[in-house]
Amino acid sequence: MSYFFRKIGAYFFVFIVYFISGKLSLYLSSIDGYSTPVWPPAGFALGFVLIFGNRVWLSVFLAAYFTNTHFSDPDFSWLETFTNNPQNIFISFGNSISALFGAYLLKKYSDSKLNIFSVKDLLSFFVLAGPAAAIISSIIGSFSLLIFNIIYKDFLFQTWFTWWLGDSIGIIIFTPILILTHKWILKEETGMRLILFCSATMGTFVLTLTIFFVTRDWEKEFIQYRIKTDGQIISSEIENRIFENLRVVKSLGSFISVQNSLNKKEFDTYAKSILDETESVSAVSWNLKIPHSKRSLYEAKLKNDYPNSIGINLKEEGATKISPIKEQYIFVRYIYPFPENKAAVGYDVYSNPVRREALNIAMQTNDLEITGKVNLIQNDSDNSGFLVFYPLKRNDGEYGFATAVIKITSIIKKSLIGSDQNNLCVQILEGDQNHSNEVYNRNCITSQEKIFSDFSHVHRTKIGSHLLTFRIVATKEYFDKNLTNASRFILIISSFLTGLLGILMLIILGKEKSIQEIVEKRTFELEKANRVKSEFLANMSHEIRTPMNGVLGMLTLLEETNVDIEQKDYLDNAKKSVLSLLTIINDILDVSKLENHKLEIIPTETNIYKLCRDIQLLFQSDVIEKNLKLNLDFTIEDTNLHILVDENRLRQVLNNLISNSLKFTPSGIITLAVKLDPSRNFIEFCVHDTGIGISEENMKRLFDRFVQLEDARTKRFEGAGLGLYISKQLVKLMGGEIKVESILNIGSTFKFTIPFHQVDVPVQTIIRIESQETFNLKNVNVLVAEDNLLNQKFVRKVLEKEKVNVTIASNGIETIQLLDASLLNESRKYDLVLMDIQMPELDGLETTKRIRKRRDEYQNIPIIALTANNMDSQIKEYLENGMDDCVKKPIILSELLNSIYKIFSKSNEIKQ
Repeated sequence: MSYFFRKIGAYFFVFIVYFISGKLSLYLSSIDGYSTPVWPPAGFALGFVLIFGNRVWLSVFLAAYFTNTHFSDPDFSWLETFTNNPQNIFISFGNSISALFGAYLLKKYSDSKLNIFSVKDLLSFFVLAGPAAAIISSIIGSFSLLIFNIIYKDFLFQTWFTWWLGDSIGIIIFTPILILTHKWILKEETGMRLILFCSATMGTFVLTLTIFFVTRDWEKEFIQYRIKTDGQIISSEIENRIFENLRVVKSLGSFISVQNSLNKKEFDTYAKSILDETESVSAVSWNLKIPHSKRSLYEAKLKNDYPNSIGINLKEEGATKISPIKEQYIFVRYIYPFPENKAAVGYDVYSNPVRREALNIAMQTNDLEITGKVNLIQNDSDNSGFLVFYPLKRNDGEYGFATAVIKITSIIKKSLIGSDQNNLCVQILEGDQNHSNEVYNRNCITSQEKIFSDFSHVHRTKIGSHLLTFRIVATKEYFDKNLTNASRFILIISSFLTGLLGILMLIILGKEKSIQEIVEKRTFELEKANRVKSEFLANMSHEIRTPMNGVLGMLTLLEETNVDIEQKDYLDNAKKSVLSLLTIINDILDVSKLENHKLEIIPTETNIYKLCRDIQLLFQSDVIEKNLKLNLDFTIEDTNLHILVDENRLRQVLNNLISNSLKFTPSGIITLAVKLDPSRNFIEFCVHDTGIGISEENMKRLFDRFVQLEDARTKRFEGAGLGLYISKQLVKLMGGEIKVESILNIGSTFKFTIPFHQVDVPVQTIIRIESQETFNLKNVNVLVAEDNLLNQKFVRKVLEKEKVNVTIASNGIETIQLLDASLLNESRKYDLVLMDIQMPELDGLETTKRIRKRRDEYQNIPIIALTANNMDSQIKEYLENGMDDCVKKPIILSELLNSIYKIFSKSNEIKQ
């Protein structure tokens, strides 16, 4: 059952991907909407057949059919849409068969496992999967369009070539992406390889699409500009010719109004003269308004001027009839030219509703008025036009209308200039935007108007009470003459280059894959070497610190014996030498951590003033010994200022700088200055001395590793040359920078800044640290887990001096055994464990974990680590795994006692 649903899900997934990509690909059609030069669904179809097998051809067929068929047209039902588009069935069949054929060729002539990284298989794919497979879909598709009269025979080759090229490019670009994605899902390929290939091909393809859309928009703007230009020319020409004809009517009216006794001969003579100047006015007339009482008189005059006249008449159902008796008439008294318009003589213009509406408006406004579109009675063919009425009153008292018959077709023909404009759709509408009637239509086909309706120009003008709209729309012929097809060619060429880039990327990635094992092997060896280096440094640090701890411990014990002044001086010098060696070891470890990017900056809430005062007090004895002064210039008003900074690393930098100043200042003053910049973005620390100074040449390499300047400074003073290098790196890690200013034999100034992040003053929790005076360690039982005999002896001696009962365990197993045994003797129970880390059989860290998992009273026993491991990550690991504190080797007695006092102080608070 689950297999059945997976199968159905695969079919549905194929359908959805093809359908969505197909609909989106339709946006890649050229500006005329007739062709798509790149068709990504062809690549998806072939990829799906290669992945899921031939059984998905039905999904491809259905997806192709629904992609090409639009069921959203409200004018047709689904059944009508299906029957009206039989070509889409053949197109869908061609698309699915093409995918099956391409998959067959690839499986037969290349690797069945779809190894698209092989050069041989790539060539097979480039030739067989793309061009060869696309031939079937392009032939079936283009011939189906021809058979069902979608395209003309002249366009068959162009349609086939565009189709074939679009499918080929779609396959070359998108099939490898689909195959690589499938292999990545199966974990046969790395995600990085997929990302590299997709980013290269799809990035280029997206750039191609961007250029395509920009170019197509430019083409649209160009066509719109041409339409606007041609539309303005045509609209202006039509408007000018109409107004020119209106001037003809007004000229006729002026002539009629000034004549004392108007007769037919005079009218014809003047009418002929003005009609010779225009070609759009087919006739002019004098339409006289009379009451019924004067009808017989004027019918007699009509008979005299026009012998064949039947008097005042009207038109009904295409026949001329004598007008019935009416209160008033507005009839054609004179008309020119007569032969073409003899049927209009005596016609009662007022009897026609369209003409009557215009006449009433003209009489109300006493101004020129036109009719809407009318069928002129003067001509049996091509008789669309409108009449212009100009009201006037003659000197003899007659009232009427100078009238012109204007033919729209004539105006349009004269207004179109050049072959391009003759290929435009010209439409004249009468009315407003909400309701309008078509007056004229030339070269306008409804289907083409929908396609090209975005490419149009609209101009409106008002004549009398009528609002005329001139609408100029592009046609297919207009596009063919003005469209460059640049966007189509750019899309084809760029997509083809994208396909070639994809092939090149596959070759490169194939080469990369072939050497991947070698690279991984060498990388493993390098990582192993790096681990060995880090382990070596850690082990060497431990091995050096362990005997140093013994030496320093014995010196400390010897110092507690009765020694004379000379012996005490020897002891002090020995301790200073050991501490100096310890400083060098710490510096070397810091350099190693910096180089391996393992040195971490851990910001904490730090009281800057207190930190500076502690440092001042730390160096006070050395300053007094050299007869110097160490001043603190803290210019920040708030001495309780807390900032977020790594306190230990900041202390280390300041210690290095002040130690340098002490070393190279034989006399004078050392000043530690602290100030806040005005913008409150940085806090500045400055260490100034009056020492021997540094030359400008030596300042260039002052912060390099292991550098001791080759001048008097180098020869007279000791040091490993790491302090300033470490200081610079630490300041950089904290987000600041360090600078030096110095004048030889005058002094030096070291300045560095760190970001200023002020924090609220933390609530002070007062922890009472017991001292020897307030807390007695007498009879406290301490278990010391330490394998080194010298260290055992030192720790035992210093603790026994504090009246502590000490038990020694040489490894973790002995420690566990002693804890277990002490549970049987109440007086032997332990209060504290001092735990070495590196011990035989069971190390200190694992021993601590076992203790914390106990279900007896020792589960929470205080444990202090005694370790020669100095890495921050190691110290953090110890604390996270259950140790309460850490004392680093070599052990400083004051540090060990302070840690013990702090542990017991906390323990007392918990008990209270």
